Amino acid sequence: MKTDEDWMRDYQAGSEEAFGRLYEKYSPMVYGFIKKRMRESEAEDLYQKVWRQLHEKRSLYKDQPFAPWFFVMIRHLLIDEYRSLGRRNSKEFQDELIEKIYAEEVINVEELLQTLPQETQDLVRKYYLEGFSYEELEQETGLSQVNLRQRLSRALKGLRSKRYEP
Repeated sequence: MKTDEDWMRDYQAGSEEAFGRLYEKYSPMVYGFIKKRMRESEAEDLYQKVWRQLHEKRSLYKDQPFAPWFFVMIRHLLIDEYRSLGRRNSKEFQDELIEKIYAEEVINVEELLQTLPQETQDLVRKYYLEGFSYEELEQETGLSQVNLRQRLSRALKGLRSKRYEP
C-alpha cells in the first residue's frame, strides 16, 4: 500500500493519478483548515492557491513526511493572504497565528490522532480539519454541543501532552 510520501514522489515524476490520490485524501482537511481561519468568501480563493502552490512547489519536496510539509506550505500561504488583506497588525491576525496556525514544530497530525479513540479521532477531524460546526456535529452524532465541546477540549489536552513527549 502506498504512503502519502510515495504518492508525492509519483506526483513529482508526473503522475496525474498520484495528484488525484493526494487531492482526494487532503481536500476536505485543507478546505476545513482554511475555512476555520478565513471568511467564507476568501476561503475558496486560497483553497485554489493551495493546490496551485503544491503543483508549483512539488520539486521542493525532499522525501520528508508529506502532511507536515504540506500544512507548513498552507500555513505560509495563509500568512501571506492575511498580510495581503491588511490584517498584519490586527488582533484577529495575531490570534489566528498564535492559536490556530502555529506550527513551528512540524508534527505528524495523523500519527497523533491515531493515539485517540476512533470516535474522538472522527470528532477532531470533522471539527478542526474539515470545518464542521458544533451544530452540524450535534445533528450527526446526537451529542449535545456542551458534550462535544468537552470531548474536543479533552482531546486537545491529550494531544498537547503527547506532542511534547520526547
